[in-house]
Amino acid sequence: MKKDKKEIMQFVKFALVGVSNTLVDWAVFYILALTIFGGAEGESTAKGIAFVVAVVNSFIWNSVWTFKEEFKQGLGSKKEKARRGGIIFLRFILVSLVGWIVNYYVFKYTRINLAQASIIALVAASGAATLWNFFANKLWTYK
Repeated sequence: MKKDKKEIMQFVKFALVGVSNTLVDWAVFYILALTIFGGAEGESTAKGIAFVVAVVNSFIWNSVWTFKEEFKQGLGSKKEKARRGGIIFLRFILVSLVGWIVNYYVFKYTRINLAQASIIALVAASGAATLWNFFANKLWTYK
């Protein structure tokens, strides 16, 4: 029962980090799009930079809050911290990229093939990506 409660709390923390991360993503995008990168071409650059900032933000918060114990254990001895930390970060990036692909294709499939409204497709895509990201990070990144 304790383990179930811990996993539920981890998921809640992960979801809260995700919500705050979405705000970071949007804020960085709009700041860049409105100040530095204008127009449609610039928006793609702004979105790419915003995604990178959001992934780093997400990694930091999930490492120090959501998966704190797992992260500390994964770092190992002082001698190996930098190498292991780099491996954990690379895994996190890979999971995030796959999560982005899951999000994109679930949105595309739901919107086009099921002829659903954009908001329903966005919710389905976000839900699928959230589940993928949580379990992949829990079972692989921070393992």
